[in-house]
Amino acid sequence: MTKITLFCAIVLAAAPSSVWAGPTAEVDGSGLFSGTFGDALWTVISFVVLLAVLGKLAWRPLLNALNARQSHIEQQLKSAEDARHRAEQMLEDYKHQGLAVIQQAAQEAQRHQQEMAEKTRREVLAIRQRAQEEIEGTTAAATQELWKQAGDIILQVGGEVLGRTLTDEDDRRLLEQAVERIRHNGGSP
Repeated sequence: MTKITLFCAIVLAAAPSSVWAGPTAEVDGSGLFSGTFGDALWTVISFVVLLAVLGKLAWRPLLNALNARQSHIEQQLKSAEDARHRAEQMLEDYKHQGLAVIQQAAQEAQRHQQEMAEKTRREVLAIRQRAQEEIEGTTAAATQELWKQAGDIILQVGGEVLGRTLTDEDDRRLLEQAVERIRHNGGSP
């Protein structure tokens, strides 16, 4: 407020005395715009002083404030542009991460599928092996039972043909010979 008061005091002090003369001076023809060189000179000097004071007190601070505002807005625009670039980069990063997760999930699914196929194959092989062992065991048991029945039949037939009862030693010897012959001949007597 003091700068404005100082400015007004300077302007009023610089004004010519004819301005302060009042309405009587105009009747005389000596007013502010009476056209005399002295009045015109004082008007120009007052205007230049006014411009200098306004330039010092008003224009410079106003221009400084406007320039500060402009730089602040430019900084905000630059900050917003940087934030937009960072957001775009983050979006790209998230897209790549999403694709990586999808690829990893696909690989995990494929690996899991392969593991399940391998596990199933192993189980099938184990079942096949057990079945084969079971078949071999059953075949061996059936063969033993067949040989035993064949031996019993031979003893009965031998006892009836010879008409006498054979001793255990005779039974065993005849049985072993018959079995040996059958084995050599591949099952035919």
